[in-house]
Amino acid sequence: MRASGLVAALFALLLAGHVAAQQNGAPAAAATPAGASEPNSGLGGGTLSSGSGPVEIDATEGIEWRRDEQVYIAKGNARAARGDTSISADSLIAHYHGDATGKTDIYMVEALGHVVVVSKDARIVGDRAIYNLETGSAVITGSNLRASSKDQFVTARDSMEYWEKQNAVVARGKAVAANPQQEVKADLLTGYFHPDKAGAKKLYQVEATGNVVITGKGSVARATKAIYNIETDVATLEGAVKITRGKNQINGEHAVYNLKTGQAKITGGGKQVKTLLVPGSDTKAPLAP
Repeated sequence: MRASGLVAALFALLLAGHVAAQQNGAPAAAATPAGASEPNSGLGGGTLSSGSGPVEIDATEGIEWRRDEQVYIAKGNARAARGDTSISADSLIAHYHGDATGKTDIYMVEALGHVVVVSKDARIVGDRAIYNLETGSAVITGSNLRASSKDQFVTARDSMEYWEKQNAVVARGKAVAANPQQEVKADLLTGYFHPDKAGAKKLYQVEATGNVVITGKGSVARATKAIYNIETDVATLEGAVKITRGKNQINGEHAVYNLKTGQAKITGGGKQVKTLLVPGSDTKAPLAP
């Protein structure tokens, strides 16, 4: 699979089965609150996917309603499911607003302990998830944070986030997106979506920041920052750029790197571009200063 398919599939994992959450420091401007959902009762309004219909809840230790605290708590192998998306955890806590008529709006759901989010195409595991319906944002955290689908996966040390209003997903802290053919590493990976011709959300750009390493097809590219346009399969690399193919190497401060062909054009940003060419090494995809 080429890099565009890899990154699109991996970031789509977070979009496909989102459990939203509120987090300080959004990837762009702060999200604009949307209207909260309108459940009939219980946890029925917790939007676990983009579909419609009631949320089904089950828990081995039962579901507790704390009226004064305005929460519902499901304990013991708790699971909430809606359509083809579900979230399970040791406990689920739903926070709601109430009015004088008895109407309740659930605005946040917390999943605590052994969190597993499953959609028809993806599986995300972590220790904690917070779903904020009003901001349309999500954070999943954990010591073994991982999203996977078939032979593709993305991991992060600190958090995986989904920001609906900004059409963005974020993997923070030693983030890795990989399949058997391609791997992208960075301190921070951010993916942005826009609608395709059919109106479906499509990942079109990924930004990698801090200790960026892109590996695949016999080459390794390193930089401080990279902006990858999936539709053109071209990455723009900035800062301490180093691209290696076989024993050949080229260094500079700025590069335009075609991940499909392996060709790169590098400039020095006022500094000298350095090239190391080893006779007999791989020259199928030349590096051009």
